[in-house]
Amino acid sequence: MATTTAKDESAPVLENRYRLVAQLGFGGSAHVYLADDLRLRRRVAVKVLHPALVGKPGFAERFAHEAQSAASFSHPHVVAVHDWGECEFGPYLVTEYLGGGSLHGIIAAGHTLTPAQAVKVGLEATSG
Repeated sequence: MATTTAKDESAPVLENRYRLVAQLGFGGSAHVYLADDLRLRRRVAVKVLHPALVGKPGFAERFAHEAQSAASFSHPHVVAVHDWGECEFGPYLVTEYLGGGSLHGIIAAGHTLTPAQAVKVGLEATSG
């Protein structure tokens, strides 16, 4: 799936609902896209299982289990799961979209946190 812009009407649409706007990242098991939820008119993140893993035993089941587990979890410092399912590209997970990058991205770009920022991140990560 190629990176597209929000105005691109030819951008892939999952389940007639999620228009993939741009690829945000990828890992060993999935690609993550910025998407428009066409039904609720909001920005979301869509994680799609890597095509090479779709047919491998256990991966789709593990992905579905991850989606169900994440959907049952609610915490102010964890993204909320809105939806999950399977489409022509494979299993997918839809979460709230939080712009602004990640801590990993900040560090990888060579930036540092102030002591106050580091304390805030630590407190948020360990709060129950």
